[in-house]
Amino acid sequence: MIDISAEGTALREELVELRRYFHAHPEQSWQEFNTQKKICDYLDALGIPYVKVCKTGVIATVAGKHSAGKVLGIRADIDALPVTELSEVAWKSENEGCMHACGHDTHITMLLGTAKLLKKMEDELTITVKLLFQPAEEFIADSGAGLMKDEPEVLTCDRLIAMHIWSKIPAGYASLRYGPVMSAADTFDFYVKGKGGHGALPQQTVDPIVAGAELVMSLQRLVSRELNPLEPAVISVTSFVSGTTSNVIPGEAHLMGTARTFNPEIRDRYPEMLRRVADGVAMATRTEIQLDYHPGPPPTINDDACVDTGRRAAERVFGKEHLLDWEQQMGGEDFAKYEAPKCLLFLGGGFSEEERRYPQHSPYFDIDESVLQLGVRYFCEYVREYEKEVQ
Repeated sequence: MIDISAEGTALREELVELRRYFHAHPEQSWQEFNTQKKICDYLDALGIPYVKVCKTGVIATVAGKHSAGKVLGIRADIDALPVTELSEVAWKSENEGCMHACGHDTHITMLLGTAKLLKKMEDELTITVKLLFQPAEEFIADSGAGLMKDEPEVLTCDRLIAMHIWSKIPAGYASLRYGPVMSAADTFDFYVKGKGGHGALPQQTVDPIVAGAELVMSLQRLVSRELNPLEPAVISVTSFVSGTTSNVIPGEAHLMGTARTFNPEIRDRYPEMLRRVADGVAMATRTEIQLDYHPGPPPTINDDACVDTGRRAAERVFGKEHLLDWEQQMGGEDFAKYEAPKCLLFLGGGFSEEERRYPQHSPYFDIDESVLQLGVRYFCEYVREYEKEVQ
């Protein structure tokens, strides 16, 4: 039987090289063509069959010679963010204005390392493993999981697992919680229509800036006064654009923001709540206010059975004393869109020096590369633990 720990450790240098390649060559959502090619070239060299899906995605298959019909899907997102990297590492992004600032370069790397190790385990495998290289996780309006979840290869999966590198968790630690782990991540636009005019004659205008300001303050009362304080919830206005000069009251304003919660019932209430507040502000300020609400990924909620398996696997890799119940995250994750039972593990990637643990989406984001082999080992140990359950 293959020694997963030894084989994972032996991959360390190759994993670092792969990760640095992907980090230096990031591509934004739905533009991951070079990334797709690199993934396919690696799989070709291993002799692992795959299909290209969803424009820039890849799904590979490692079928055990003794597979009994069960299928496990392992997913990695592959896109980068529109962020200009400010660190000075040798493998700094070569694509101006684009950076792997959320660690997806490590996710690709760990899934490719998993592919290599599973190929070695092929003779002993009793399940089939689908490796999902998914594009466009960061594209909230039309994310990759929304399309990939309906691919025939994905619909065959009995369960799905994934991991997310997390720079605030120290390297060598991991978190695999029961229940909600990441928030729903919806967005919204408010379009405020007033009547422009001279800044010195406000009585002749209908001021969209005043209306927008009142709207921002009114929205804050939704969380503080209408929702249970024991339920985590966020409504944030993140952009307010109006006007062009100092002596003209503009005719329009545009506000953008995000609404987040772990509770699906609260999420369902958000559009009505925002629309009711907007209607009230519009009446009070004589403006017209249009709301466009955009559902993003739902809350990521770990399935109990999937977590049970994952915790046994994680104990073998990290040790029970290094398993945390890391706090729930208000960030969104489109892994939630997949319909099979699933779970997401947070993999600690934080440096020993606290000052180097820049958060996700920071232009200085980086991780301790020693954890790459731990991610590969976790995925492969999960395969083994799942095999024991379904035999």
